[in-house]
Amino acid sequence: MRKQFNKSFIKIIFSVLIIGFFIFSTPTWADTTEPVIGDDDTYEKNVSTQNSVCFNWTLYKNSDTNYIVTVKVKGFESWDQKISPCYFFLDDSNPNEIVGLKASVPQYPEMVKKTAIVTFTFRPLNSTDTITITKNATIIVDSLLFGDEENNILGIFENPLPKPLNSPIGAFILNVLLWIFIAFALYYFIKIILIGIARKTKTLFDDRLIEIVRRPFLFIIVLYGAIQSVFKLHFTLGLQIYILQISIFVFFIIGIYIIYRVYNESLEAWAQKKGGNESMFGAVLKPILKKIGVSIILVGGFIVALNASGIQVTALLAGAGIMGIVIAFAAQDTLSNFFSGIHLLLDRPFKIGDVIYMEEGKYWRVVNVGMRSTRLYSIFDNELVIMPNNSVANSKIINIVKPDAKIRKKIKVSVAYGTDLKKVSKILLEIAKKHPNVLKEEEFEPLIRITDFGESGIEFSINLWIDEVMNQWVVLSDVRLEIDERFKKEKITIPFPQRTVWINQKNQSTILTNEEENKKK
Repeated sequence: MRKQFNKSFIKIIFSVLIIGFFIFSTPTWADTTEPVIGDDDTYEKNVSTQNSVCFNWTLYKNSDTNYIVTVKVKGFESWDQKISPCYFFLDDSNPNEIVGLKASVPQYPEMVKKTAIVTFTFRPLNSTDTITITKNATIIVDSLLFGDEENNILGIFENPLPKPLNSPIGAFILNVLLWIFIAFALYYFIKIILIGIARKTKTLFDDRLIEIVRRPFLFIIVLYGAIQSVFKLHFTLGLQIYILQISIFVFFIIGIYIIYRVYNESLEAWAQKKGGNESMFGAVLKPILKKIGVSIILVGGFIVALNASGIQVTALLAGAGIMGIVIAFAAQDTLSNFFSGIHLLLDRPFKIGDVIYMEEGKYWRVVNVGMRSTRLYSIFDNELVIMPNNSVANSKIINIVKPDAKIRKKIKVSVAYGTDLKKVSKILLEIAKKHPNVLKEEEFEPLIRITDFGESGIEFSINLWIDEVMNQWVVLSDVRLEIDERFKKEKITIPFPQRTVWINQKNQSTILTNEEENKKK
């Protein structure tokens, strides 16, 4: 009897505990029910390059608890991902929220399949506990530019070939042939029609422009057609990306070549319009603009080509900046020569073809002024000397063709004392005026002057203007020869240096007597 009472008592106590547990724990369960994320979308999607895709989830509060929600995504960073909203509240006024993930596939994806992990973190208000739920989103890259048109002709028409050529292979062959035909048709159209029209114009610039772009244009069309045709075949995505990167780089290189040639031709045409290479533009601005254009077009175009073909140039540019600082310190002389060349081109102390006289005592003809060095031709030694621009800029230079090609020279001649000076002056003037390269105009006529009474004779100076600086040596030689002949004919003496010595006889006798006594001793 007692055992039965004990068992009944235990059952009653256990039942009370269970009932009490349910009574007191029911509100707690209701408050701790976790939020729910509804999968309202497809989370594995096929996308072609350079297109975007969106994934959506709906978040439900699912209880009386209010949450602060943060959303983070990891996996699509290199593909330009965006999650929205990434921070919000779930409460009675906003019990659910739609979260969207947008990702853009780049032109050159690094992998065919990529999965992102989206982390949803729920934190109840007035609590430090959190609930974390993760979801996956997968993108499969399935095609490039022409993948959806694998059996079309020129991307427009359906493949008209019979079986078995009514396939991507047949479309590839027909596309290649059609693009080659289009390229050569346009090539000959440019050659026959456009060149014929250009020849009727007064300027040659349009003729040169057509000649520059004609062959590169043919190559661009053939290359584009080949790439468009190749994408009809079932290549892997990695191979498609590799082909596309190479082709885009080649396209940009051709474009850089065309821009460079057109830029040079434009400078030449503008220089001719301004008066040719002897004008200020042709002699000064054109070389500077040409060198600056080469640097910007080639270097800048190469960087743009690398970037367009999917090669990251940020690190390259950063490295180039650091390398530039190092080179600037290591190549100070080269930079000095470079800026000295700019100074020579802008200041223009001489131009190409001018004859200059430098401190070395030589006459040089300027052949070229470059960015690093100046090329000078030695007139008498027949030598081509390459001098650093820094040395030329810091030297004393006499430009003997400025302000014009005329040059004034002097010839000195001496006659013996007792000669008829008026006669000598007349003869010298006749000789000077007789030479064809001596100017006779009023402002430049020869002048004869008596300059000094020398120790050996009376000195004359013949001042004459020579028509061209390069004729000076021939003219001076001819005039001197003629003076010698006329003086001989007129019996005019050109004295040579001589000195008369007067000896005191008394002093001489004393000196001789002393010498005789010394001999006797």
